[in-house]
Amino acid sequence: MKGWWPFILLFFALDAHAQVGNCETSLAEAYLNAGNVRARILTTGSLFWRGSPHVYEVPKGGGSNAIFSAAIWVGGLINDSLHVAASRYGPWEFWPGPLDEAGNPPDDCSLYDNIWEIRTEDIQAFLDGGGISTNLENWPWQLGAPVLDGDGNPDNYNLDGGDLPALLGDQRLWWIMNDRGNAHRSTDSEPLGIEVHASAFAFDHPSTLGNLTFYEYQVINKNTAPVKDTYFTLFADVEIGNWADDYIGSDSLLHLGFAYNADNNDQYNNGYGIAPPAIGFTFLETISADEDGLDNNRNGSIDEPDEKLGTTSVMAWHKGAGVAGNPRNASEYYNNMQALWNDGRPLIEGRRGRDGVPPYKKTRFFLPGDPLSGTFWSEINWDNEGNSHEPYDRKLISTTGPFVMRPGDTTTVRFAIIWSRGEDHLDSIRVLRKDTRAVRSTAEELYSALTRDDFTIEQPPPANHVLGFDQNFPNPFSQSTTFRYSLPQPMQVRLAVYDMLGREVALLVDAQQEAGIYTTEFDAGNLPAGVYLARIELDFLQFTKRMVLLR
Repeated sequence: MKGWWPFILLFFALDAHAQVGNCETSLAEAYLNAGNVRARILTTGSLFWRGSPHVYEVPKGGGSNAIFSAAIWVGGLINDSLHVAASRYGPWEFWPGPLDEAGNPPDDCSLYDNIWEIRTEDIQAFLDGGGISTNLENWPWQLGAPVLDGDGNPDNYNLDGGDLPALLGDQRLWWIMNDRGNAHRSTDSEPLGIEVHASAFAFDHPSTLGNLTFYEYQVINKNTAPVKDTYFTLFADVEIGNWADDYIGSDSLLHLGFAYNADNNDQYNNGYGIAPPAIGFTFLETISADEDGLDNNRNGSIDEPDEKLGTTSVMAWHKGAGVAGNPRNASEYYNNMQALWNDGRPLIEGRRGRDGVPPYKKTRFFLPGDPLSGTFWSEINWDNEGNSHEPYDRKLISTTGPFVMRPGDTTTVRFAIIWSRGEDHLDSIRVLRKDTRAVRSTAEELYSALTRDDFTIEQPPPANHVLGFDQNFPNPFSQSTTFRYSLPQPMQVRLAVYDMLGREVALLVDAQQEAGIYTTEFDAGNLPAGVYLARIELDFLQFTKRMVLLR
């Protein structure tokens, strides 16, 4: 055994240092443009900006952007040494491509410098017999792009055998990154040794859902050691139209960090004008929390099964440098991810979060007061005496953690960016909170990949109708949706809608019907947003479909 030690030491030395490559910064980009949002997606660890132009345009074609730039940060401890992959505006610390089994980056990252796309139209056309589109043909399943297995073999991609790309929303973008492609020049840190499978998706929907974008990051630890006390952060340089008149806030119960306009007129050519919107960031799924006696997901229950961490802090910066300004190295980035200032001092309630009124109270959520009522600590009530703060350019970071990534672990983090507009700049916050509650209540359904059964095949039914109950369309829906079912012979039919507690909320059909194909419309009336069940009973058979109502 003694003779193996030099080789073991060499292996760990290589694992810690030798895998850093010479990759060039990624050039790939694509646009998320389903629904009402147009967003520039990149493969550098950043979103929306890599140099002009910055694009997070809502409504698309309107000329006003709600975010200047965003980026993901990951930081943690490997053998008690801090490792961070983070940046605000570059140099970026993620490069395209996977890591091999030893944790090494590709020799040439540019081979993976791409963003792959799949749309509803690609799958719909294929199922209708229209052939295989380029998007379908090039789906990078070999790199880990998710596939719905239809042929019983999870290790292939066979469209004719029933396999399909796992489509989220109506447009899904997918890319692969690693943090060992080159040196970390923003944080001056050693890499973590992580591979990231990233997705952005959106829904082509006329309701609130069309104003949102969704993200999924699967972080794989390719190191030989665990990464402890890990945090995952979303940095956002918010810019609601005009960049110089924004405010920020947080809502811990909704896991929400948000920005809004300081007054009711967002001026200049790039502004939103009267009644400007609010923009929010919420983690929808993160790592499961330990049994720690805490209500980590803030739903009123402690240590329930599979409790998720959610958003654990919302932090912000003052303009300029210094201990309360922009982070400049790995230690300062990591402090910010823990709701600490650059010098390690905690965030405290009141004013700038460093100079509140005694007795000082630590917090992990910056400005959690209610701007609508002016109560507690917000930019509307900056000093708890009714005085407002000076508006300016605002940056905020939303974080989830800490958690442990063991060797080979895959940690999935999901978040949504929510754009909402009310009757004035403060009412936009009310609408944002309402939209956030709706999204959080339906997150599992929104992140469920569409199957073959979710698509309406635009072909005439056969003469001898086959018994069936199709998924409602559209789904999700904002007010009304349509069901279609087919009867091969006369049958007693009962079609009803239930909430998730099993209570019947609507009876659509209760009659004896002849053989044929039937469509029935369901109007949701004043029902609240959420997940509902549509159940059809046909003589002795019954079928159930899930559907999502968004407001």
